[in-house]
This record gives sequence, structure tokens and C-alpha cells, in this order.
Amino acid sequence: MGTGANCVQSPYHVTGSTWQTTSTHFRKQHTPHSLMFVCFSVGWVQGSTDFGVGFNLALDYGLASVYLENGTTVDIAKVEGGQVYKAAMRLNDNNIGMINGRTTYSRSEQINFKQSFLDNYIYSPNRLGGDGNGNNARSRALSLMLKALKTATESYLDSKISNAEVVVPFPASESYLHDLRQAVASVSLHMPMSAQPPTGIIAARAHGMYGKCFDDLDLQGHDKSMKNDPEQLILTIDYSRAALTALLVDEECGVFENRRVIHDTRLGLNGLHQLGSITATDLLETALRNITQLPLDDGNGAGLKYISNLVIIGESAGDPRLHDTLRRVLSEQLEPVTTVKSGFSPPIDPVFAASRGVAWDCWDRMNFQVNE
Repeated sequence: MGTGANCVQSPYHVTGSTWQTTSTHFRKQHTPHSLMFVCFSVGWVQGSTDFGVGFNLALDYGLASVYLENGTTVDIAKVEGGQVYKAAMRLNDNNIGMINGRTTYSRSEQINFKQSFLDNYIYSPNRLGGDGNGNNARSRALSLMLKALKTATESYLDSKISNAEVVVPFPASESYLHDLRQAVASVSLHMPMSAQPPTGIIAARAHGMYGKCFDDLDLQGHDKSMKNDPEQLILTIDYSRAALTALLVDEECGVFENRRVIHDTRLGLNGLHQLGSITATDLLETALRNITQLPLDDGNGAGLKYISNLVIIGESAGDPRLHDTLRRVLSEQLEPVTTVKSGFSPPIDPVFAASRGVAWDCWDRMNFQVNE
């Protein structure tokens, strides 16, 4: 087995961006605002790859999965982050802005570290050698989580790893990516060489929620009447105790385009529990109604009137209040109702759906490069 893969660097951005899924990668079509997802790699692959590794950095915890050459996927670990990690994941610099004229947003509550022995280290960037914005502190916090996930994965595989894909739930800022690159280098993984969408789109792809299109080459020797799968809207929700991250995604022919995004720690399970039941439900319902308001302009003068698929992932994917609210909001907008179960047997665990998806993608990409 070789020591790594050399992925092609290609920054993917959130606002108005599109990704095309093929057997080997997502291909970017056009680029505006903030980068989301990264593939890390070292060196060149000398032969076929036995496994692919995927990490998911959630706001409160990290996840590791491995895709094996025999086609099986193993969920390795769920590692709870400490206070420093959780604070680093909530640094409020992910400004999403406008998508199709509708305000979308990212909002994170900062963790209060008063009376903590960590105060001087977290809030004194000069001591850390940082730039005054706590970036170096965040990089160190991320490196601790990456080291834990890497160690757990190597323990399971009985082998050193030098390649992993890392995904986050939210659209990542350039500042976040800078710190992530530093963290990756510190645990002997190399700088990012490609980029991919956040957890919601990765999970939709893992569940096969992408259409097929045919051109003249595809149809040679086949039925010329074969039609392309229709354009569809997919609502993805990554839900945990820490935050609600919702994406309204336009998919056609395997191309995914983010149309609306909400990332809000007030709407996580813990945040809502601090409010009265009625207030919490109203806030959640308002946010979901805003992101799912239809019809949605398809860019060709027509409107997309229905949400075709729903993906719910994260440790709180089964929350009854979330499900009840979605039923009310989507009662006239969802055809047909599809959840995380899709066509897989057994169903994908919603906690590990994204780390599984990128583990497969890492394996597939490295083998694609070997065979090029």
C-alpha cells in the first residue's frame, strides 16, 4: 500500500456554488464566497489503496469512519471535544451573506470561560503567537481533535494513516480553513488538496440522492428515449445539541448547488431547551419556514415548487420536536418524503453519515489517481 494521495487543490465556495458528483469527485462549476470542505493527503500512492478515512468535525465532537477495500464501512470513534475545541468551533467568522436575494446566516454563541484556568491561553493570542483573533488557539484546538481521531483510526487499522478527508457541518470561512490547515500539518497530515461541500450534501450523496443524465456517448448502443432525471430540491439538516445547520440544495444531473443556508447555535437541542417550549418551537418553525419558502427560481425562468428529498443527520436527528416541526412546515412542499434510510441496507447511522460518505470518497479518489 502507498503512503498517500496527491489531490488537486480546488477551493469550493458556498454562495451560489455547485458541485458535480462523479465516481471520483465533486467538480466545481462556479465560485463565490466561503470554502467548506477539504481533502488532506501526503505523497503519492504507489499502488491500490486498502482503505479511505473520513473525519467529521462537529461543533461538540469529532467522528471517524473508514471505508475498506471490500466495500464495508466501519465507524471508528465519536470523540467528545473539550471546552477549548467547542469554543474554537464556535468562533463567529462564518459570514454566509445572501443567496438568491434571501438573507442566510451563521450565528454561534461564544462559550464563556470566565474563572477558567484556560482564560489566559484562550484570550491572550500574543502568548499563543496568534494574530489577535485567536486563530492560533483554534488551530491548536482542532489539532487535538484531529490527533484523537487519527489515533483511534490507526489503532483500529493497525496501520499508520497519512490521508483523510475532513468535513464540517457549516460553510467554512477562509480564516477557519487557514487554521484547519495548520492543525492538519501538526498531526502529520498534509495541507488540503481539494475541497467538497459540508456534511448535508455529503450525506445526500451517500444516500444516492443525485440524478443521472445522458449524452450522446452514454446512449450509444442504448435506448435513445432514455431521459435525464429531473432537477430536484433537497433539504439537508445536520442537527445536534450544539446547532441546527440546514441547507436547501438544488440538484440536477449530479450537480449540487447551495441555494439557502442556516447555521445557528440558538436552534441546537441545548439552546432550545433553555427556552420555553412554545418559544423554542416558534423559533425553530420560523427558521425552517424561511429556508423552505417556495417556489424557488431555477435560473431558467421557472420555479421549483417541491422539496423532493429530506436528509436528517447528526446526533439529534431523531428529536421529536424537530420531526413534528418539519411535518408542519413541509406538509405541502415535500414529495415524496425520503429520510436517511433511502435505499441502503442497513440504513446509515445519521451520526456517522457524513464521515462514512467522505471515507468512501477518500478511498475512491486515491484509487482513481492510481489508475490515471
